[in-house]
Amino acid sequence: PTGSSLDATEDKIKEIEAILQALPEDEMQSHMAILGSLGGGGIFTPGESENWAFILITLTPYNARNRDAEMIVADLREQTDKLEGFDAVRYIIDVGGPPVGRPIAIRVIGGDDAMRTTLADSVTAYLASIEGVTDIDRDDKLGKEQVEIKIDYPRLSELGLTVADIAQNVRLAYDGQVVTRVRYGDEDVGFRVILEESIRNKPDYLSELKIPNRRGRLIQLKEVAQFEIGPGPSRYFHYEKERTITVTADIALGDLTPLQATQMAVDYFDLTSDWPGMRFVIGGEAEETQESIVSLGITMLTAVVAIYFVLILLFNSVTQPLLVIIAIPFGLIGVIGAFAMHGEPLGFLAMMGVIGLMGVVVNDSLILVNYINIHRESEPEKKIKRIVAEGTATRLRPIILTSITTIAGVLPLAYGLGGSDPFLAPMALALGYGILFATPLTLILLPSLYMILDDIGRGYRFLNRLVFKN
Repeated sequence: PTGSSLDATEDKIKEIEAILQALPEDEMQSHMAILGSLGGGGIFTPGESENWAFILITLTPYNARNRDAEMIVADLREQTDKLEGFDAVRYIIDVGGPPVGRPIAIRVIGGDDAMRTTLADSVTAYLASIEGVTDIDRDDKLGKEQVEIKIDYPRLSELGLTVADIAQNVRLAYDGQVVTRVRYGDEDVGFRVILEESIRNKPDYLSELKIPNRRGRLIQLKEVAQFEIGPGPSRYFHYEKERTITVTADIALGDLTPLQATQMAVDYFDLTSDWPGMRFVIGGEAEETQESIVSLGITMLTAVVAIYFVLILLFNSVTQPLLVIIAIPFGLIGVIGAFAMHGEPLGFLAMMGVIGLMGVVVNDSLILVNYINIHRESEPEKKIKRIVAEGTATRLRPIILTSITTIAGVLPLAYGLGGSDPFLAPMALALGYGILFATPLTLILLPSLYMILDDIGRGYRFLNRLVFKN
């Protein structure tokens, strides 16, 4: 709880460490507790307070344990929920890769402090009502105990004081002021006037602090102000020069995605009529997902167009590059089927693998079409069917061997054989199964499509001669 000492926090953390020590040896490599702060490379909202603590748990490699991280966290959460004396115990799974923030991050922005806090409370409550949303957190955490001076402005004016007078005298009493400097040798030493520490630590002295007004009369501070003691904000955050409160959360295993949960929360509130002056900004993983999908689509489209124009220069044809590019959808069939079969989401990392897949399947098609073209030029007397058949048979072994070696290299990574990396596994799965499906489809359908394109060309040339002859 707020106000707990560092020693009290350490005692409570030992209770969690006892639970961690009970984990099987094949699941946890190590753990490290950091008292008095939240950290972890951007995993939590950074900050310092004596009642905070951060435990970094390093698990063993995925293939060395029977449970995945989600199952281990679910077990730990069930045990820590039974502990008393904690305001909250939250878990975040760091799977590696570039930092994208929490799965759900909603910035509540507005100039009205009270309304902003109330709206953030409502967002927190709504997220808690969504099944599958866990570990809800906010960055407006309470800090140390502080005294808030609430000024009675009419009374202040009657007694001939200003807010600046109060601020200056309170600062002088509790922070002091350097009034002169004396030189000792090569060093200037400042002399600070400040109340004695024993007096400063008296809770009631502040109300009795005497402040001179412009008529020279000493006015006690309690005559023009009231005092409220309580925890204040640990820090203020701003977004685009406005104060903001960020509500974050995680998503448990299930069908709900971070983007869906975020959109549900944003759509639930009518800011225009119920919360004037407030606005939402989506952050975290949902924001990164939106930006990544757009940039990834642009990247894929740019790659396809670039491949097409390079092939035009290579084949000196506008139509034949289409035969090569058509292999890309063949690979996508394998990718979609593989992720559906494994029950995995086709996410950003998988699409990165699809971009790599495009280059590999285009390379196989390019080798085949280019080989057939060379044979047509060197043996024009042969029938096109025989040239296509011989060209496909000749390039069959190199294409299959190239594909097999690539598949054998990436699929072990996808299944964690010999070591696992959650960041690379989706890319390896997309690349491996994409090549696995694209290779046979390319060897079977591409020669047929080549023949169809040749027949269309012959028909076009026949009609062209017929029209000009008439």
